[in-house]
Amino acid sequence: MKQVRVLWKIAAALAVSLSVAAASSASTPEQESSAPTLSAQRSRADAQAFIDEATRKYNAGLTTSAKPGQTIVPAAGPNWSADLDTWVEYTFPASSGASCMNGTPYRMYYKVSSDAGMRDKVLVDFEGGGACWDFESCRPDAATGAANPDGLPSGYIQGDGIVSNTALLLTSPVLEGNTLLVEAAARLLFGRGSGKLDDGWWGRLWQTTTAPETQKWTKVVFPYCTGDVSAGASFRAFDDPAAPGDATKTKYLNFNGLNNVRAAMKFLQDHQFTQSLSQRGYLQQLLVYGGSAGGYSAQFNYPMIRQALAGEKTRVALLNDSGPLLTAPVYGTGETIPAADLEKTPAAKFWQLASHTWGFFQQPLAADLRVPGHPEYAEQASGLIARWEKTTGKKVDITKATGGTTGNFSKVLSQRYPVDRFGLSTFQQDQVISRFFFIGAQNAEVVGLEGSALRDAKLKLFRKELDLVRADLGPLPNFGYYMPWSRYLVIGSHVTTALTFAGTETTRAANIRDDGGRIQPAFDGDVGHFLNNLLSVNTLDAEPVLKEVGPEKAESLNLAGVVGWLLALFNVFG
Repeated sequence: MKQVRVLWKIAAALAVSLSVAAASSASTPEQESSAPTLSAQRSRADAQAFIDEATRKYNAGLTTSAKPGQTIVPAAGPNWSADLDTWVEYTFPASSGASCMNGTPYRMYYKVSSDAGMRDKVLVDFEGGGACWDFESCRPDAATGAANPDGLPSGYIQGDGIVSNTALLLTSPVLEGNTLLVEAAARLLFGRGSGKLDDGWWGRLWQTTTAPETQKWTKVVFPYCTGDVSAGASFRAFDDPAAPGDATKTKYLNFNGLNNVRAAMKFLQDHQFTQSLSQRGYLQQLLVYGGSAGGYSAQFNYPMIRQALAGEKTRVALLNDSGPLLTAPVYGTGETIPAADLEKTPAAKFWQLASHTWGFFQQPLAADLRVPGHPEYAEQASGLIARWEKTTGKKVDITKATGGTTGNFSKVLSQRYPVDRFGLSTFQQDQVISRFFFIGAQNAEVVGLEGSALRDAKLKLFRKELDLVRADLGPLPNFGYYMPWSRYLVIGSHVTTALTFAGTETTRAANIRDDGGRIQPAFDGDVGHFLNNLLSVNTLDAEPVLKEVGPEKAESLNLAGVVGWLLALFNVFG
């Protein structure tokens, strides 16, 4: 029965993948338009009042929150030894300051491993699902928008596992194992499956692939409902463009992802999460992971999660899957970016829009500092940069004024945590990230284009930016990367760990320099091998992080190649 459910899940996920990719490549031309007007910062007291009211209305409309197979943290608090290998839901009270974008309750899920040897190894996973930054992009029906703009239903994850009981965007072999039938289907779609180092896949069609150890770890999952790649601390109001000046149609958006993580870490610390998992009193290993928007979430929240959960002897790693921090200096709000600078770093306009909307540089207002009985408001109002500088003790220069770029987010991690292992994985032909970063009037190269010309122009900008990312990460001794060419049957070559590791293979001959300039043994593997490299407990000298970039390739003669050719023929991916 479970195999049937899993096969249905994969089929449904592939269908959603195709629809997402098609939606992300609208055939309408990219026209010049004015940048959205950024509303004034509002205080955390205003945000808390918004959360309180939205939660009150939400609770008043509930008839029951229980669903079959659903386990909820009891009122007395979590019992970490109960309900092993079962997803448990915790809903944050409004008083915690946690909430979805629309102010409704935020939920976190965890599953404690029944394997005593794996229980104190923890996977923290961030769900992906787009991003938004204004009235139009944060609409539930926005073509380029974010997941769950109307909040998270109770029971988002239920019962016996992610594969059969939750959102498709969380389906990944990093979290849950695929069955033999699913892996056989993956081989038919993509050729050689994951976890194998030879090319005779047709002789191993019915073998299961190597499963990463993380499938047996204790897991903490952050669903996504804030539109800000879980990095915002900004409460803002946006007028309806169709009804300017009509206050009754103003949309209030709580870009609250950063505060949700803060509240979650406080919950886990207050209830002795790490101490309860191990007799050592600290975790053996910790992996912070996410795909798409979740990849950005994982990297942006890494210092705060590490500080809260890792002990002195914990081996800690990051896998940012398909959340590349495309390199650019961040310009001030309303500041004109010179054409020469935009040509050099095409992602600059997106970073200008997103970082200011989501409050990366936000500082507490006077109102936040003097609310009686709420000293936490000042922390909640502090943006991403302030949180990083407080946690790491290092200056995070990413603005044009300071001579920095977004690449400093990676350099600071590498320098501050020199024994940790960091990794970025991404397809070079990622049609989703390129859609978000180079949208509308942000880049002259895409204005007026449509269809395949628009798609190709955005991919050209994306690959140019990936070269800058590689230049940033190449010299960092503990920051690896893995960049296969494409797998465009799955979400338009987006998220290397989605559904299966099959179709992510790259090879490199022995005794030549890898992309980091080091003489290395031969490599013939997939993103699963990249993950295992990041999880290694060896020193960096004994086992360096991988830096692998696959060559441009034509789709192989398998089912995926045939389907992909047909999709390209009919311009499904725009």
